[in-house]
Amino acid sequence: MSNKRNAAIFYEQEGFSTGGERLLGRQSAGESFLKGYLKFGDQDQLYCYTDHPGKFKAFESQIASWSNQAPPSTWINPMTLGRMSEPGCLFYSGPSIGPFAWQRRHIGTNSFSLCGLTHTISSMEVMDTFGDLAIAPFEEWDALICTSVSVKKTVEHVLANYSEYLEQRNGGKVKLPVQLPIIPLGINCDDFAETPEKLAWRKTFRESHKIGADDIVILYVGRLAAHAKAHPLPMYQALEIAAAKTNKKLHLVQAGWFATAAIENQFRSGARKFCPSVNCIFLDGRDMDVRTNIWQAADIFTSLSDNIQETFGITPVEAMAAGLPVVATDWDGYRETVRHGIDGLLVRTTMPAAGCGLDLAYRYQVGIDSYDRYVGQVGLFTNVDTQDCANAYLTLIEDSALRNRMGAAGKARANEVYDWNVLIPTYQDLWADLADRRIKAEKNVFRTPVPLRDDPFKLFAHYPTELMKPQTRVRICEKAVGKVENYLGDTMGNGASIIMPNAATIEDFVKAIADAETLSLQELATAFKMPIGKMIRIAGWLAKMNLVSVVKAE
Repeated sequence: MSNKRNAAIFYEQEGFSTGGERLLGRQSAGESFLKGYLKFGDQDQLYCYTDHPGKFKAFESQIASWSNQAPPSTWINPMTLGRMSEPGCLFYSGPSIGPFAWQRRHIGTNSFSLCGLTHTISSMEVMDTFGDLAIAPFEEWDALICTSVSVKKTVEHVLANYSEYLEQRNGGKVKLPVQLPIIPLGINCDDFAETPEKLAWRKTFRESHKIGADDIVILYVGRLAAHAKAHPLPMYQALEIAAAKTNKKLHLVQAGWFATAAIENQFRSGARKFCPSVNCIFLDGRDMDVRTNIWQAADIFTSLSDNIQETFGITPVEAMAAGLPVVATDWDGYRETVRHGIDGLLVRTTMPAAGCGLDLAYRYQVGIDSYDRYVGQVGLFTNVDTQDCANAYLTLIEDSALRNRMGAAGKARANEVYDWNVLIPTYQDLWADLADRRIKAEKNVFRTPVPLRDDPFKLFAHYPTELMKPQTRVRICEKAVGKVENYLGDTMGNGASIIMPNAATIEDFVKAIADAETLSLQELATAFKMPIGKMIRIAGWLAKMNLVSVVKAE
């Protein structure tokens, strides 16, 4: 494998596991990606970037639980950052790659590439990371993957606003070197394929809920949150309209989870009030048994996202992989995955025009409204056409042949476009392109890697009476020999022990100083083959402990 096609995975278990109590889309996407990369990636070595050995062990454990033939894993951490040149790229499953760009300056901007990924983009924190794209030390061999055209348009809009501000304030043209490729999220389509076990589960499920052979099951899978995911009212009211116009019995299955009891009551009472003619079934979508099998129990999938938190929407793709026709909103990434009239039907949406919501952004900015309230308010002013939705439901409810045709088309599209066996090579093509750009670029050298995080001994050099330099001489203090352990083992002196040699090594320095009347720090560093900067620091500690004294400069 070409080294240019590999990347170290920044790993926090929470971002790559669906086993937690709060199941979020980014976690499902992260777990799916890691499985896909393990299965379809062209690599003979896995690299994990994390700040703690325990996290690396969790990474290895998770990989081992999926495959006993995985490539060997290598741990890279902030203190071994130079090893990032081996994979050549750091992949972060989120947009906040600015801090890594600053880290990289310590070893050289040409040392490796950065590749981030967008998920939810409506929060202030994420918007700030987009601002980083204009001011952090990014290069043309870095990329932020946009999962949809809609996401890229928003990112470009934010960057245009911020660039205009920076140009007005500082003059000149703002450089925006980061690549913004569009690569959709992927799934492992085999996970959604029909099996005898899933068909048996379907039979048991439908019988236990008294769902007849001719009845229609409409399925929603995802977080159950009116303010942050999809407001259920249009779905409830549209299904009630459809129920009144069909002779078929309708069942709505909502497989997800509620963050609070109040939200659960909102959904359950809303279903009873606004679609009393529909049998509403709520399931815990965090249950692996439900997540695996529920797709086969349904006839139609629906997701009426109306929230600016949504960017791509993985569940319609999962439904397509399971062979279900989809009724979804004509909204953000949904319109890029579901082809209207082919894989399903898209429902009309409307939103207030520009100029109607600056006060909402301000209320969120100053903390009057929380993030949840902010996105919830925007959602309440965003309409999903109820009648258009009812017509879409009714069309599919009444036409089994159309359902089968759209389901088959969606399944084929999911396999051809959204399976990881297609998308992982696309990721690796991107990493290779970034590597080519990096290799061809001139090397950059910086006097201060991070301007706002300079060497404290340089930043505060004017504080002391004198500075300890290579030519600075030291002499031994009385009864100092043999005392290093006393200080290094005491709380009075061990605060810096983690970045110093062991006591025996430092004791050797003390003995060498004792054997000479005075020694310069350069002489001491040369004798022990130690970088001069580290030796000066150790001498500072020895002086602090009163084991050596610093000879006054002439």
